[in-house]
Amino acid sequence: MASNKPSHFHSAGLEKVLEHRLIAELTTRLWLEGCRDFEVLRSEVDANGYDLVVEAKGVLRHIQLKSMRKGGKKQHVSVNMRLAAKPAGCVVWYDYDPDTLRLGPFRWFGSIPGLGLPDPGDRVAKHSKGDATGSKNSKPGHRVLRKSRFILVEGIADLVPFLFGYGTSDEIQLLQHAISEPPGPNAPAWVHEAYAGQLDAVPDDLRWENSIELAHLIGGYELAENLGICDPFEFQERQLASATATGLWIGGPATLWMTLFLEHRRWRFASPYNPDPEIVLLLDRLCGQLVLSLKAASKPTS
Repeated sequence: MASNKPSHFHSAGLEKVLEHRLIAELTTRLWLEGCRDFEVLRSEVDANGYDLVVEAKGVLRHIQLKSMRKGGKKQHVSVNMRLAAKPAGCVVWYDYDPDTLRLGPFRWFGSIPGLGLPDPGDRVAKHSKGDATGSKNSKPGHRVLRKSRFILVEGIADLVPFLFGYGTSDEIQLLQHAISEPPGPNAPAWVHEAYAGQLDAVPDDLRWENSIELAHLIGGYELAENLGICDPFEFQERQLASATATGLWIGGPATLWMTLFLEHRRWRFASPYNPDPEIVLLLDRLCGQLVLSLKAASKPTS
């Protein structure tokens, strides 16, 4: 017999049903994409900041889940900051239809694998229920994350590459879509060729000092969103910190080109304009990695 009680009377059970539906949709999508080697672990409690751990395509994701009834007016969620300790922590917030339990659309808050959870801000969350006096006490380990900080995607197929990264061919497609700013008439011939889609025309000796025309061929901020990067400026700082520590920049051709775009934007407005020699060496390495990734992607597959 169906219960006539409102859904909030069964919130714990509903939460688990929705979680199982999301796992089913996610693993189905991975399977259809040819990924057979994946693993899903569920957390019985959310004290550590995540509800799911999913490993697929060489990426380990710790995921905090949030749900909202379709048509709900919620404008923010509370995020457990223990999630920030995970190297690929993220938040997935989805709507559900109360009549069919169909999921979607989805909201994504995260970055590329390896760069961790973006900073949700410093607004401390409060308990949803008040104490005996009606006062809602603070939750020091939780932060308020606004809906506007999320990237909205319609279906699970759009969410999978945000979680586990794009393949090289997909990044090339994103790049080709992002190349939208024509070069100036005095730009080198190879820049015009790259603008026309000949990405392997980028010279092997590309360096920071001669990369500005290439960097600005793309719409960098739109490309960042298409890559699942919620905050390009914080991404830029984490990417630079990672490169400083390891000597290598993270990502495929689209991510590296977008990083080059952001770095030129950084130094355009910096004072002094020119980066110091150690940073130039890192930026030269960024250019070198970008060239190698473009050349590799342009090689015909046998």
